[in-house]
Amino acid sequence: MSTFNDEAFRWSYALSKQLSSAYEITSNYGGIELDDELRAAVERAVRPILERRLKQAEKREAAR
Repeated sequence: MSTFNDEAFRWSYALSKQLSSAYEITSNYGGIELDDELRAAVERAVRPILERRLKQAEKREAAR
């Protein structure tokens, strides 16, 4: 059973909730609001990485 502290759960949560609701890129120098074009670009760039890390975390947890 997953808990919020499980690594796989955190990656899954980022994929299902956080990525789809991203609205801004921020840094120490300020932020920039994401319009539809930027949101789509972030989705295309970040989703494959999150999916790969989720699979890796699931494999590690299954090996325990």
